Amino acid sequence: MRKVFTILIVCLAVAGFGQTNQNFIRVNFLYGSKPIRKFKDEPKYMGGLHGGHVTIDVDSTDCGFAPKGKLHVFAHKKSIHSSFGSKNTHGKPGLWDGYKYASVTIPVTQAQHDKIVEILSGYCGQTPYDYAFFGMRCASATRDILGQVGIMGKHKRLNYILTTFYPKKLRKRLFRLAEKHNWYVIRQDGRTSRKWEKD
Repeated sequence: MRKVFTILIVCLAVAGFGQTNQNFIRVNFLYGSKPIRKFKDEPKYMGGLHGGHVTIDVDSTDCGFAPKGKLHVFAHKKSIHSSFGSKNTHGKPGLWDGYKYASVTIPVTQAQHDKIVEILSGYCGQTPYDYAFFGMRCASATRDILGQVGIMGKHKRLNYILTTFYPKKLRKRLFRLAEKHNWYVIRQDGRTSRKWEKD
């Protein structure tokens, strides 16, 4: 009887150890695309074949950086044409049906989780920088946030602008980290009426 009780205690302890309150974020990538010749009336989205978009999903709220109003070629400090927008994803990757995307699920500590929520809440309330072609855009803004919370290395903003010019640059780095750390990656192919960016 004592042996059975000991085994039961060990099993309960193992089960309890496995039930952790792990926090996660998702980094969602929409791939760049353009319509194939047969479907040339379809619009370009998010910068065409070498464009795309990237957002961060935390607690089923998907947040991303985008232009608002006229797109500036170079960043303006006083006339900021940008916004951090958010939408509820109900626990699903926050991108469009029929589009090629990848979603990287990253485990984070409670401190990292709270810091990301704080940053995104602040940025949605007051955009920290202008959106500009030669400046901060969705990929560099996402890289900035990942650097602030220690998921990737932290650098100056100019470094993000120069090294993370569009989402593919960041996506390839996160894929390497995902392979190294066994992070979960969801991929979806886009509809055949469009030519999609490759990794």
